[in-house]
Amino acid sequence: MDVIELIIKNLSLSIDKYESASMAVPGGTSPIKIFDELSKQKLDWSKVQITLVDDRLVDTENEHSNQKLIRNHLLKNEAQISNFIPLNKNLYKDNNFKFPLDICLLGIGNDGHFASLFPNMINNTNTLDPKSKLNINEIKANGDPFVPRISMNLPLILSSKLIILIIKGKMKQEVLRDAYTNKNIPLYYLLNNIKNNLHIELLND
Repeated sequence: MDVIELIIKNLSLSIDKYESASMAVPGGTSPIKIFDELSKQKLDWSKVQITLVDDRLVDTENEHSNQKLIRNHLLKNEAQISNFIPLNKNLYKDNNFKFPLDICLLGIGNDGHFASLFPNMINNTNTLDPKSKLNINEIKANGDPFVPRISMNLPLILSSKLIILIIKGKMKQEVLRDAYTNKNIPLYYLLNNIKNNLHIELLND
């Protein structure tokens, strides 16, 4: 089963059982082809809620906005009738979005960060500590581009029913291998605290 089929299958199962489904997606370039293909799939998209795993706190028309990327590549074709809700710090608490997530898509950076959880945040108990409260945090300027961000924390991501980790290119495959044992890589804390709900999708450059 390819990743598109896996996503559609799990969203469909949730719609059949609960009359709704939820998915969080990343920004970045790795998932763009997946988004483009996913947008064409037949599904009752009107029952699907979509948000972001993280975003840059910039204008939504800014080239660095994850929201803009999602609009251009996912929220179109069949998927344009889905219910997109921008990530905000109260999204988990206000009961307007379906948690736990049915699907959480993640990419990684060359430094092993995922979402907006970076190496210099490893000792931050609100972000990468698996025992902290499920939350969405606003984050001071970090990463590249060096701008303020908002991100789901590790426990909220781990609560997802299915996590799909998109690894594109040989460099990131090496990061993935190192991350199983290297505590200085943020991805370590995902890989070593996840249950059996992880699918890793390897893509060529």
